[in-house]
Amino acid sequence: MFKRITFAAIAAFILMLSLPTGQAHAEMPQTDVELVTQMGKVENDKIIQALAVYYDLHVSELHVQYMDERRTGAGFAVQRARAAGKSAQDIAMLEQKAEAVGKERAAQVQKNQNLRIKLGELTGIDFSDSLVMAPAAPMDLKTPPTSAPTEALGKMQTAAWKVLQEAHRKWQEERLILLDAQQRYDETRDVPIGNHLRAMTAAETALAQAVGDCRLVEAKIAAASGTSIAQVLAAL
Repeated sequence: MFKRITFAAIAAFILMLSLPTGQAHAEMPQTDVELVTQMGKVENDKIIQALAVYYDLHVSELHVQYMDERRTGAGFAVQRARAAGKSAQDIAMLEQKAEAVGKERAAQVQKNQNLRIKLGELTGIDFSDSLVMAPAAPMDLKTPPTSAPTEALGKMQTAAWKVLQEAHRKWQEERLILLDAQQRYDETRDVPIGNHLRAMTAAETALAQAVGDCRLVEAKIAAASGTSIAQVLAAL
């Protein structure tokens, strides 16, 4: 994860000024269960909204990491082209690509900061620091209570579970590929290790998205069936 110094600090300070005294000083939760617990007795709709942003923020963290890796790769490509004596035209094209990647990264960073501010407004908690613990994937497919409010959510749950299984399969596949590439890189250095690292981060991002979607559906089912959201999330 990357470090946030300037914009994040300013955003956190502004958020602290806009909230009642003491709210923004709450310890930043590192799990969705802690988040729900810290929000206290509020409407389920607000909890669901906060959870959705919380999961999005985890995904955004990985998006920014991916863009950091792409920016590094683009920078190295320009350096290699110069060292190899490539034409000015070739170098200019690579520099343009690097600049485009930089702009894309800046957009992802801004989106990340917007999510932090939005989550702080919803919860009264300062989210200026990096998230550390990624939400855990559900161990198995739960069976929702049979009732009208959860019928549609049950279908969403099944669909989200299938996406999660595929994302986890892809993550495992990329992990094995990366491990093999790292071993070959240590031996020969003739391996595009950066490409494999970026592919791994992309797989982690897709998995984080799938996990968040699954956990959010479970939270919605809990809310619709009158069950404690925190207890349901803790049992996943």
